[in-house]
Amino acid sequence: MVRRSTIGLTALLVGLAAVPCLAQGTGNVHDEIELTRQEVRANRQDIIRRLLDLTEQQSQAFWPIYRSYQEESATLGDQRVVLIETYLKSSATLTDEQAKELLSQSFKLREKQLSLQKKYVGKYQKVIPGVKVARLYQIDNVLDAVIQANLHAQMPMAGDTTAQ
Repeated sequence: MVRRSTIGLTALLVGLAAVPCLAQGTGNVHDEIELTRQEVRANRQDIIRRLLDLTEQQSQAFWPIYRSYQEESATLGDQRVVLIETYLKSSATLTDEQAKELLSQSFKLREKQLSLQKKYVGKYQKVIPGVKVARLYQIDNVLDAVIQANLHAQMPMAGDTTAQ
């Protein structure tokens, strides 16, 4: 019970602190997103370090794999940033075709992220116990969910001309 509330509270704090106010249009959106991504990566690693509770030997084997995962995930994050920027520029004036294309790209990115997660399960299982692998994915998924919820809550709705 303590660990569950720790994950929830930590994720909430990271999510609330880390997502820029995109809908308000203040500053350079790309720079705001990049700064947020850097903060989230740093916080995520600290949270995982605290909650995964690895031995020294496990840590030495785990962290290089996790860093590799983060590098591949960052590439998908770059694509996500482009998609968000495209959406923000045109959310009020989206055509049906543009909306379909953005949805298609969004689904493809989610599929790529899931494929990446699946790719790394076996790598993690070689160096840490299965329970800790499951915990890692729980932590990662909670953090992602909170960050995504906060991000989407701040984005204008498609076709909403009053959000400008």
